[in-house]
Amino acid sequence: MSTDTNDETEEFTVRPDSPTGVARCEEDLEEDSAPYTVHGIAIAGNEVTYGQGGPKYWPASELKDSVSSLVGVPLNKNHVDNDVDAVIGEVVDVAYDEGVGVVFEAEVDDEEIATKIARGRLEVSIHAVHRSDGMTDEGAKIVKDVRFLDLSVVPRGGSPSNYVEAGSSPSEAIASLTANDMAQLMQNSESDHREENMTEDTDETTEEVESELEESEVSTDADEDVQEEAEAAEADAEPEDVEEEAEVEVDDEPAQDEAELREQIEELEAENEELRSEVESVRLEYAGRLAEDTEFFEAEELAEKYKFDELKEKFDEAEASIVPEAPGQEESTPAPQTGDAEESELSTSDDSESDAEIAELESKIEKYDTMGWDAAKADAEANLAQLRE
Repeated sequence: MSTDTNDETEEFTVRPDSPTGVARCEEDLEEDSAPYTVHGIAIAGNEVTYGQGGPKYWPASELKDSVSSLVGVPLNKNHVDNDVDAVIGEVVDVAYDEGVGVVFEAEVDDEEIATKIARGRLEVSIHAVHRSDGMTDEGAKIVKDVRFLDLSVVPRGGSPSNYVEAGSSPSEAIASLTANDMAQLMQNSESDHREENMTEDTDETTEEVESELEESEVSTDADEDVQEEAEAAEADAEPEDVEEEAEVEVDDEPAQDEAELREQIEELEAENEELRSEVESVRLEYAGRLAEDTEFFEAEELAEKYKFDELKEKFDEAEASIVPEAPGQEESTPAPQTGDAEESELSTSDDSESDAEIAELESKIEKYDTMGWDAAKADAEANLAQLRE
């Protein structure tokens, strides 16, 4: 293709055999069906990339030492490494070509992606972990101990020299690899482990990040649509299906849950028995208090004759019928003025009555305590305390 130029125009010529970062591929796929073979350059030696981690310098010696870690890694879309649908193939052959860089062959399972590669519309981008070995004079971070995690097909890669195209690799470095060489590369790749204090990074550009964000938003919307459809389908489910599902869930409950339920039932039964005992105790207290006010029945007879509610009702009526003496009534009654001897006699009589009441209350308290009638005992103790004041 020729272009007209003037003083303000620069003309650029691209040779088909020179790596430029632009994918150069055949129009049609060589294979009739998947997997489709592609090849290219992942990254060149002594190259500076401008990815998310800033400018980085990749020494040729470090890439040559780490090239085995690229064997067998997934070929992904857009650096998505946590989604099975993002895996579109695998890197099958690698080598370090002196003066070129890391060359590779890969298999692509996705026909649409393979077609785009064949039409020169895609590039590749590395994903690796590494350590830092200082900075260059230009401010680029020098990497060392590189280990490749995967290779991604992207709209634009971070390495200026990267490219990918359809077909087998023409690189003599790959062509000269023997079966033993590939076995050794695979063994070295499997023995690599991610070390501590290593930086994980990709050489994807800002345009790639924005593209991934847009794709993520679309994916989120699609997930929401799928969730809404699932909820609608669940709402339309027949009641029989719901019952069957519930039965399955019940059948799947572990034996531990059943043991816990039995333990809870036993605890409730014990609490119920304790409450029954307390109710019976109160019923006997009511019967005992009522027996004190009647000459015809003993406490046991009243307890057998009446139910709890009936005893409580009669006890409340008996309590209400008792008219307490007005406070200070005895004090307001004037003592007869018959002299000191009579006053002394009255005082002695009052003390005797109080002592008798105290003795009677103490006897009742002891009796109630023996019978377990807590409420009656508490009332008697309160009356005793009032007398002693």
